[in-house]
Amino acid sequence: MLTAIGLSKQFGSRSIFTGLTFTWFDAGVYLIVGANGAGKSTLLSLLAGALTADSGEIFLSGSSLKSHPDQFRRKLSYCPADCPIFPFLTGRDWLAFVASVRGDCDQATSNRLLKAFGLEPYLDCRFDQMSLGTARKFMLTAAIAATAEVLILDEPCNALDDHSRQALEQVLAELAKTRLVVTACHQASPHQVFGIAPSATLMLQPS
Repeated sequence: MLTAIGLSKQFGSRSIFTGLTFTWFDAGVYLIVGANGAGKSTLLSLLAGALTADSGEIFLSGSSLKSHPDQFRRKLSYCPADCPIFPFLTGRDWLAFVASVRGDCDQATSNRLLKAFGLEPYLDCRFDQMSLGTARKFMLTAAIAATAEVLILDEPCNALDDHSRQALEQVLAELAKTRLVVTACHQASPHQVFGIAPSATLMLQPS
């Protein structure tokens, strides 16, 4: 269960959202919808603990992000929309680093995504030598292979080719049967995400 209570965030004089409250239960895909600038990435960063809310609280299966941040973060895996990875690391380095820090890598899922994404030839390639699409695939592989109960994925299909997008959607559709997957979308009212109907949709309006 993922719960936000009275969540507010402001950058300078601009209020992104105020008093946002919701509760998402059980496994499935939970969708944040809104136009550019509506605060989708900001909300995903707050839910992942990557940004700090100005006010409000976030709970994950009873753990408070404020009171028990380490326990909270252990229960989720997050892939941001950008690529904040040291340029000198290789794909193999990144996967090993994330697995060692988390200690909960599902190697079968990791291997499946490496093959489906065609990443095996790029394992020893540095991030500063990769295309954006290849770098994103490594980030997604590391995040999705974590055996966390909640996956938070910001624009997971961005910069992916059609084959990789289909492979990603297939894996996430399967994981959504047992995990809570949170993602974002520009569409006003999508009927399906990763091939399944969203369990809930949260609409954000630009301030």
